[in-house]
Amino acid sequence: MKLYLVQHAEALPKETDSKRPLSEKGRNDAAKIAAFLLIADVRVDEVVHSGKARAEQTANILSKDVWSGQAAVEIEGLGPNDSTDHLMHSAEISGGDLMVVGHMPFMAKMAARCLTGSENGMAVAFEPGTVVCLERIDDSETSGGWALNWMQRPSMLGEHKEV
Repeated sequence: MKLYLVQHAEALPKETDSKRPLSEKGRNDAAKIAAFLLIADVRVDEVVHSGKARAEQTANILSKDVWSGQAAVEIEGLGPNDSTDHLMHSAEISGGDLMVVGHMPFMAKMAARCLTGSENGMAVAFEPGTVVCLERIDDSETSGGWALNWMQRPSMLGEHKEV
């Protein structure tokens, strides 16, 4: 099973729009990541998001290319300061690959918990729009039971032209 942790792409400042939708750069970065995922032939069984505008917009841009074009699903427990318990439990019992679009510091805590067994510390350095692919391993010697498969940041992909 693979777990894709995605920090939402860049959002407008709260002062500009209190709902904090994606900025133009955020939309372009999400499109760059979606194009990367399409070329990498990433397919998932579900895409979920926190329900906040910036996460929902990022998730829906990505889901077009990774989840048969279906709209992403809002679930509870993915807020910036939520506990990782619910998502960890869901990931552990899931029978398929899952993409989760959320916020900092939640995404960093979830990555750390999967990779080290503890939410404390930083195991992965996210930036807006980053996708981290973790893979479930059946090695009891591994702290968290997951391994870092790969990660990609929008800034590593160069320019993307909107179609």
